[in-house]
This record gives sequence, C-alpha cells and structure tokens, in this order.
Amino acid sequence: MVDQEQLPEAIIEEESGFSLVWVIPIVAALIAGWLVFKVYSEKGDIVTLTFDNAEGVEIKKTVVRYKDVNVGKVIDIRLDKRLEKVEVKTEIYQSMAKHLGPDTKFWVVRPVVSVSGVSGLTTLISGIYIGMDPGEVEGKARKVYEGLKVLPRVTSADKGGTYTLEADTLGSLGAGSPVYYREINVGEVASYELSEDKDTVKINIFIKDPFHKIIKQNTQFWNISGLEIEVSPSGGVEARMGTLTSLLLGGIAFETPQNLLDQKEADADTEFSLYKTREEAREKTRGEQIYYVLYFDDTLRGLVLEAPVEYRGIKIGKVADIRLQIEEYSEQIKIPVLISLYAEKLSIDGDPVDAQDVVEQLVTKGLRAQLTTSNFLTGTQFVSLVIPEDADMKPGKILASSESGLAYEELPTMPGLTKVLAESATEIMEEIRGTIQSANKILSSPEIDSSTKDLAKILEQVNTLLAEIKPEVASTIKNVEAMTGKLDNETASVVKQLKSTMNRMDYALVEAKATLKNANSTLDEDSSLQYELRLLIEEVSEAANSFSVLADTIQRKPNSVIFGK
Repeated sequence: MVDQEQLPEAIIEEESGFSLVWVIPIVAALIAGWLVFKVYSEKGDIVTLTFDNAEGVEIKKTVVRYKDVNVGKVIDIRLDKRLEKVEVKTEIYQSMAKHLGPDTKFWVVRPVVSVSGVSGLTTLISGIYIGMDPGEVEGKARKVYEGLKVLPRVTSADKGGTYTLEADTLGSLGAGSPVYYREINVGEVASYELSEDKDTVKINIFIKDPFHKIIKQNTQFWNISGLEIEVSPSGGVEARMGTLTSLLLGGIAFETPQNLLDQKEADADTEFSLYKTREEAREKTRGEQIYYVLYFDDTLRGLVLEAPVEYRGIKIGKVADIRLQIEEYSEQIKIPVLISLYAEKLSIDGDPVDAQDVVEQLVTKGLRAQLTTSNFLTGTQFVSLVIPEDADMKPGKILASSESGLAYEELPTMPGLTKVLAESATEIMEEIRGTIQSANKILSSPEIDSSTKDLAKILEQVNTLLAEIKPEVASTIKNVEAMTGKLDNETASVVKQLKSTMNRMDYALVEAKATLKNANSTLDEDSSLQYELRLLIEEVSEAANSFSVLADTIQRKPNSVIFGK
C-alpha cells in the first residue's frame, strides 16, 4: 500500500485568455442577428390594393413597378367580405414605401389594343405587372388603395399642366384624344366624367411642357372631331377637317386671341368651356355685350339670327332676336330686331358702360343701322352700322326703353341700299311720266295753234327733265352695277335697254331742236317737227318703262340680279 504522504501534490493553475472554442457560436450569433436585422430593415410596407378582378395577377410572381424598376411584389390575393372586389396584398419595398402618399395610384398593366393605340406589349414577354404613380401630394400613406380600371394617361412624372374643359356632350372624344395647337400635337385628353349635376361633361386634358405656358385666361378650346360643314349667316359655305388622327380619335384645338388686355397665364386645373366649332368659340368668348333694338321699314327677308352686325367691315356684334310686335292701341305691326354689340370691340377694357358711351357718341355723329345684302345668290342680309356722308343728315338719338316700347334702347335706322335704289328709280320714272303727260296734253289739245312757240315749250320741258335725271340715271345704273358685280341676263338687259333709251332720247332731242330751228312760225299737224316731238316722247316713255321694270326687279327680290327670277 503506497504511503499517502509519498503521492505528489496536484498543482491547479487558471488558464488565461479567450478560448477559440467560443468563436464559432459567437460568429454564428452575429450572422443570425445581422440577417434578422437585414430582413426587418428591408421589409417593406404592406399595402392592400382593390381591383374588380385579379386576371393575370399571381402571388410571388407579379411585381409592382415604377419606371420599369421593381419596387414591390404581390404576397397574397383574396376576395373581400362582400365578394365584390379582389384584395391584392402587396409588399412595397422600403426604398419606395417612404414615397407613398394619399394620392398614390396603382393599376394593372396588360396588353391593350384600341383605336387610340397599343399599350402593354412588353407584358407578353415579362408578364403582367402592377404599375404605380407615387403622386405629388405629401402626407401619410394609406393602408388600402383602390386600383385604377384603366391605364392613366398622365402621371406625376410628366411635366406640363392639367386643365378641365366643360362640354355639353363628349362626342367622339376619349382618353388619348389629341390636343392641337396650330396643328401641332401638344397634349391629350387624360380622362372624362360627368359633372356633379349630371348636366355637362368634364374633360380633363394635359398639355405638355413647355406648351402649357401658352394657355392663358382667355384661351379658347373647340372640338375638331370629324368633318365640319358650316353655312354662315352671310350665306357662305365653309368646310373644315382636322387631322386624320382627329377623325379617328376625336380631337381638340385651341388658340389664345391677341388683344389689348394683359394676358395672364392660366393656373393649373383652370376650367374652360369646350365649344363645338371655332366660330362658336370666338362668338361665345366675347365677354360683356350690350343690346339695342332696331326698327326697319325694309323687308327683313334674308335676315336671320346670328347674322353679323358690322361697322366698316369689322364684325362688332350679331342679331340676337327677331319678333313681331303689335302695338296695343294702334294695332300697328312692327318687327323689332334685337342686336348685341361686343363691348370689347367698342372699348379697350371691355367695359359695357364705356362701350355704351362710344355708341352714343357715334349716334350723335350720324350713326345709323342699315340692312345690307351680303350675298345675292342667297339673298341673305346683315346689319351694317354706317355714318352717311350726307351733310343734311341730322344727328341721331338713342331712344330710351319707354319710347321704344321694349326693355332695350332703340338705335336710329336708315333705308337699305336696295330700297334706296328702288326709290331712286321710281322717282325718276315719275318725273319722266309727268313730263310725258304734260307734253301729250299740249300736242293733243284742240286749242293748239301749231306755233313753234308752243312746241318749243315742250322741248324745253323735255330738255330740263333730261338735264335733271341724267346724273340720277347714271348714279342709279352705277350703284346697281356696283351692288351686283356681275349682272344676270334679265337685269343686264334692263340696264342695257335703259342706257340705249337714254342715248336715243339725246339724239331725238337734238333732232327736234334742229327741226324747230329751221321751221316756220306755224306748222301743220303732220309736220316733221311734231313727228320728231312725238318720237322723242315715245323714247322718254320707254325710259320710264325701263325704270319701272328696274325698280320692280330690285324691290321684288334683290337676288334676282343674279338669278333673273
């Protein structure tokens, strides 16, 4: 047995330093922690999107894209509680999640072929995906967004301006319809919807940068879809057609009229009216208008609503209304013509009060309203405001409402050119017939002594008549030719016959005077002088008949100078 005292004593020493055995678990723990941190730090926001259906959308396959960059993915698809919508749960990556806002939009991108074009063709290769637009409004992101049914035409990344047009109907317009400025495509229709009262259509358009700076507060928009054929109040026919694209898709055009007023740039989302035609746009944007009533003694055949009111060839208004008016006591029938004058055409700032002052000043200088034939092919008329050169014309006066019998002030009028010509021809005819009656009375009188003295009296009357009416005849013929331009067969024949008759009258008068000069103091009833006088009277009578036909032709139907009917 070994003696315990002989056993060696154990020496215990503490080991210093770090054991390598612990390196592996520590590193594993760090890696696990880093992975957990990375997962949670990169974990995006969960956003639910609602759509009508989930056609083509797949869990963990369908991605969310912005500018063709993946910014999220679909993690779940389910129906809502009412089975009306599809809820697509998506994870938006953290890099994009911080850009979500209250106006963020989502939509499903699928291949679409329509009249407006082809879109989403890349999805045939890459597959259907969900597009998004982060929006521009800052604010807290929502947990649920309602997906758009169609691909938006404009996103927050597009530079330009958006505006709203109000129209009675949509017509052939639709999303993607082009907007033109001077036949350059500068924008498109983004969307449309009914107004709150369901009476009009709100059309949202987008104008690309820098063209949106052209839009001013007085910019006019009109529809250019299809072929437009318009018969103007003046009787002309005008046909306009837009581009081939606008024929297929519909289209809108606009212009900004130049005027003396300060033109301010329109703010974004400003509302404008969309008119059916360019002419309507120009008419309806005249601003303030002032109204006057007119009474004409001329026939109103050919004067229609919307007929222009012109001053020195410039359109300053239009005919607003034409009605019959029967006076209560006298039972006299009148036809008041209501006209509207554009204030902006009569004053620099478009102030109606200033415009009324301008009209009043012009009336005191002799301004009159006159019916003028604008087209002899159709017989159409318009209202012309003129200041006659006649020095005897008295200053006019604007009658108050109580004097005109209507709620509008009355402007003075004067006969139209057609009526003036007819009256001139009638007056000349009456003068000629009066002289003829006087001459016939002398020649057929039983008391006539056949003296050259009495016959000379007849010649003197005829000579005086010719001297008086020749300038009037020449003026009347000149006015007729100037008024009609190219005469028709009937009227040209009347004028030609009238000229020929006047020449024969001059010749007959010269012959009669020569015969009288060589005649004896007394002559027989069948003398050559009396024959020459009777021939002269026949020529004068024929001239009277020609004037009668001319007056009847002009008065009966002014457009007969073209048609001869």
